[in-house]
Amino acid sequence: MSYKRSTLMQERMEQNRQSILQSARELIAQGGFKDAQIQAIAERAGVSSGLVYRYFDNKSEVLIEVLSEAIQHEIHILNTIASSEGLTAQQKLHKAVTTFVKRALNSPQLSYSLMFEPVDPIVEHERFRSKQLIKQTINEILAEGKVNGEFGFEDLNTVALCIVGSMTFVVIEPLNPSRNVMFDQNYKDYFVKQVADFCVQAVQLQDRN
Repeated sequence: MSYKRSTLMQERMEQNRQSILQSARELIAQGGFKDAQIQAIAERAGVSSGLVYRYFDNKSEVLIEVLSEAIQHEIHILNTIASSEGLTAQQKLHKAVTTFVKRALNSPQLSYSLMFEPVDPIVEHERFRSKQLIKQTINEILAEGKVNGEFGFEDLNTVALCIVGSMTFVVIEPLNPSRNVMFDQNYKDYFVKQVADFCVQAVQLQDRN
């Protein structure tokens, strides 16, 4: 009986924790990090502020966890593309960049906050770690293209950094909520294709004849 109570308690604790994180994510998606205060998170989750502090020491810990979960989901998507059979390395790179940028544009406030909104150094460190994880997947695609003769470049790490920089920082302007600009789907599709085309063309093996 005590084992069953313990299991139920653990499940309840995990449900509370996930509810807190989901509430924080929703608040960030609506108004950015500034709206994701502990009291607001607690109210949205239907719990007390004290309960939030049982799971997280401060707001930064909540934000780091939200960022970590979000990037793990994106990494899973990118890894699936990287391991796809029947696609060339060029097609994988184009699809990876297209998917990442398109998903960012479809959740503008959340993406802007997670990637660019000013934060404290602890959260910024998590951002850096996230970009390193993205780079690992891009590395795999680039290395495959280099081996099979699709890509031509000198240094894998430098090129991977350039690609990750392109696919992340390129969305600062269209995502910036202060610009208060809405883009229609046709522009989004055009923008995404331009970014993906640029990344692929930057590493393609050039015909020297």
